[in-house]
Amino acid sequence: MTAKIPEGIVGDLRDFSRSFAALFNNPELSDVVLAVGEQRFYAHKLILTSQSDVFRTMLTSSLWDAAQQPEVQLHESVECERVFENFLRFFYQGQVNCTFETAMPLLLLADKYNVNALKVACDNFMTTQLGRGEYAPALQWLPYSIAFRLESLRVKCVDIIVPNMSAVLTSSTWLQLPLDCIVHVLQSSRLAVENEYMLFEAVMRWVQQENRKHQLQDLLNSILPEIRFSQMTAGHLWLVEQISLRFGGNLKLTEGLQEAHKYRSLVAYAEEEGMDKLEISQTFSARRFFPREYTASSGEAWEWLDWSMPCPGAPDYAALNTAQQGFRKQKFMSNSHLTRVGQWQVTFIAQRDGSLSASMYCTQNRTIRPTLMRFVVCDKQGEPSYIIHKVSAVDVTVANVVSGKKAQEIVNEEGKLRIGVFVRDLE
Repeated sequence: MTAKIPEGIVGDLRDFSRSFAALFNNPELSDVVLAVGEQRFYAHKLILTSQSDVFRTMLTSSLWDAAQQPEVQLHESVECERVFENFLRFFYQGQVNCTFETAMPLLLLADKYNVNALKVACDNFMTTQLGRGEYAPALQWLPYSIAFRLESLRVKCVDIIVPNMSAVLTSSTWLQLPLDCIVHVLQSSRLAVENEYMLFEAVMRWVQQENRKHQLQDLLNSILPEIRFSQMTAGHLWLVEQISLRFGGNLKLTEGLQEAHKYRSLVAYAEEEGMDKLEISQTFSARRFFPREYTASSGEAWEWLDWSMPCPGAPDYAALNTAQQGFRKQKFMSNSHLTRVGQWQVTFIAQRDGSLSASMYCTQNRTIRPTLMRFVVCDKQGEPSYIIHKVSAVDVTVANVVSGKKAQEIVNEEGKLRIGVFVRDLE
């Protein structure tokens, strides 16, 4: 019987890592110099090409002039130039220090040169920071995510910003955001703000910064279409009218005010006439007529409901337990005026044909009260898709809020359909 030869792993990885780290920006055995802006870095082709196929092609292919040159000029953005030393250090040490400010440019360099380990590390760092729910890093990274079309990161940033919008508007970072970020954020119907006028005030502060005054009118024309003037109170619209006079009657500002007055007049007329249904699906179907998630108590209540469908995709209502008689119900209650409390109850009813109906009543001391109701159905991303208005002096039943075919288009990947219910006390 052959004796077993003892074996084991010997050596010190930490000492090995230190040996590699000592080569960073070291002219010893360096065979290429990387020129980035005003900086020069001594590098080693073996180390660069072992971790980046982009560097491998650039430094070894006969098709690239750089492969034959002792110094290679790299053209990077100002932000990436500032972190290039850290980026290069990763090749020699396998890790680098990362902060809110450096994470994004490091990620961009890792993506450009296809350094997968650094990409994963940066993504993990950013995901961890966003997972804490803090809006500061989200504001820091949103401009990059839009500029470089990093869709997953953009969605994460917006998801953090929208519930913290009131705090965002009073932060110094708000005044530093670029135009495309301002427009992008204002397009969301999920912004949690006290009221629409608060957004308008924040926009006016942004455009009146000293470095933007020379293009004030152009900036207003780009941003004001995203302000939902129709959702402002009469008092707020009066304030906007006064501001409009100071800005020489800006066209977009004038158009927004005109639409708001038209919208409020038609809704008021429907209420006064006791119309059973207000047909505005064509006239007022644009996103700017949809309410956001306002937090002010102003005599109106707005509540989102995540309607859970039985299964992803087309709902299979026939699979429901027969004891439920084909119904799925979800309810909410909200408050009305500051001086009194009203209670609304909404019940969604999923029919076996795939359609979704809804009924609502409003009570105070067991007395049914007149109400104006809006159903807002959202797309898969949770943004409003279309709106149904209904006016009733007693209670409300709306059939086919969502048809079976439409439900297939808007049920998200989690099998949920997002429906908003807006109710106003008419007394």
